[in-house]
Amino acid sequence: MSIEALYGFFAVLIGLSIGSFLNVVALRGLSGESIVFPPSKCPKCGKKLNWYTNIPVISYIFLLGKCQFCKQPISVQYPIVESANAILYLIMFLNFGVSLKTLILWAVTSIFILICITDFKEQVIIDLHTYILIGLGLLYNILKLGSISILDSILGILAGYLIFEILARIGTITVKTRAFGEGDTLIAMGLGALLGWKMLILTIFISMLIQAIFTIPVLFIKYFKNKNYLSAFALILIVLCIISTKFANPNFDYYIIYLAILCTVLLFCLLIILKNIKSQESFCYLPFGPALVTGALFIIFFAKKILVFFS
Repeated sequence: MSIEALYGFFAVLIGLSIGSFLNVVALRGLSGESIVFPPSKCPKCGKKLNWYTNIPVISYIFLLGKCQFCKQPISVQYPIVESANAILYLIMFLNFGVSLKTLILWAVTSIFILICITDFKEQVIIDLHTYILIGLGLLYNILKLGSISILDSILGILAGYLIFEILARIGTITVKTRAFGEGDTLIAMGLGALLGWKMLILTIFISMLIQAIFTIPVLFIKYFKNKNYLSAFALILIVLCIISTKFANPNFDYYIIYLAILCTVLLFCLLIILKNIKSQESFCYLPFGPALVTGALFIIFFAKKILVFFS
């Protein structure tokens, strides 16, 4: 086994172990319990778990996804979070090697996963997680591990705050409530600290595309079930326009058309979200925090290629 393969193996082990801890931090953070006491227990019967039933992923498979004592199903969240953290740790290592940059990005990755867990489960962003993200972003650029200066990092924090608070106020004016939660503003501030204001804007754009990709099918199903065929047809038309331009005349510059279509999709999804907030229809609302951190991961992995493209 090569030394790189050995380091990669350890990166996976560390990722699995910390991923297991992230489940505890997220769930106890939502419930208000201490992350230290009491020891790990079954959420159904409350019995203390043995160490050999706490091995990440392996224990879940060995127990067939059921509690050792009460035989009630264990949430699939546990192995998913553990595996996701391990995979991202490995990818970070493969991209950035054995370095301080990798260690800090590991910490950033774990904060991203915490944000996803709490936002998916309860539509809640725990402030402490975002404060840590802001601190890590500043530290990352103070140590000159990224491609931006500390001034750009601070401007990124301000940009994150202003962009999301302006969007939130637009929601307040149009539907008498915030379009985005305060937690989303804090996430954007953390991403601004890490990536700078320029990459933050690109991250937000990518995040909105990700949100649209997952929102449009949900909306289509909803409209079709409610026999709102006109809206369903409009969604199909938008998607067909995007696909058709892909196979159009390659000698013609379609960038403007793409941009116009994408902006239309984003505007459409934003209006739907605002409408759902007003009518309190939550079944087609998807939390924006996970989309934001997914966009940020894309920027982290492809930052060099993006900078070359825009240079």
